[in-house]
Amino acid sequence: MNRTGLMLGLISCVPLLSGDLDRTFQFDLHRVGPTFEGHFKGIQDGKPLRVDLQDDFGLQKDSTKLGLSLEYQGPRFGVEFSGEEQDYRGHNFIQKDVQLNGTTFHAGALVDSNVKLKDYTFNWTIRALTWPQFWIGIDLGARVWDLDMTASAYEPLTTAYVPPVTEKVPLPIPQIGLSTGFNAFDKRIIAKGYYHLLSAKGATYHHVGADLRYFPVRWLGVRVFTDTEKLDVPNGSVKDDLEIRLDRQGTGFGVVLRF
Repeated sequence: MNRTGLMLGLISCVPLLSGDLDRTFQFDLHRVGPTFEGHFKGIQDGKPLRVDLQDDFGLQKDSTKLGLSLEYQGPRFGVEFSGEEQDYRGHNFIQKDVQLNGTTFHAGALVDSNVKLKDYTFNWTIRALTWPQFWIGIDLGARVWDLDMTASAYEPLTTAYVPPVTEKVPLPIPQIGLSTGFNAFDKRIIAKGYYHLLSAKGATYHHVGADLRYFPVRWLGVRVFTDTEKLDVPNGSVKDDLEIRLDRQGTGFGVVLRF
């Protein structure tokens, strides 16, 4: 079943929606097109990898797929599953040698690039402190970036053509941090903020975001959210002989079904 069919199927179940707003499931379709910057320098799977996504590829946002999210929110804990995908493209004359999956693109070449970024999130929130309209919790979970980079090049001086080369870089990132939530007007307005921090062997990861949802009717609402991530992995820390620096941030919108 495609995503549109799944959404229509859930809406058809409106008569079965629970009236208990202390324990709810929330399904949403959303769209977010974050900026994506950073570089790789070192060895990946035994082959040289050296590229800056902006300076070398000149990446720009190209297209954004619909994202999916399913959450359970209860009085003591919450669980979230979500997935998103974005495409980025670049068309740029490179100023230095670039290496991708062991292939070298020489300085002066015109490089066409395509980067697909998929991210998947599992998050478990333990609401450690609760009040009628406010709570503070601890987040535990994982986030996976599935990065797929493809590039080809034309070298004007030699008229040589480098056929498409693909590099896949999976990045699993544990999620540990604090979150807080607020509701008002009989839970027609629900807000959440979070901050995740991870530091290990010299590598650091920061993840901060906020989510606001408004339900004009009990079972159907809209959401707006913002999310920023920064990953800094120095050479020789978590991954041997590979330096990674990535920065991803954006604002998204969605439609939420609450049952």
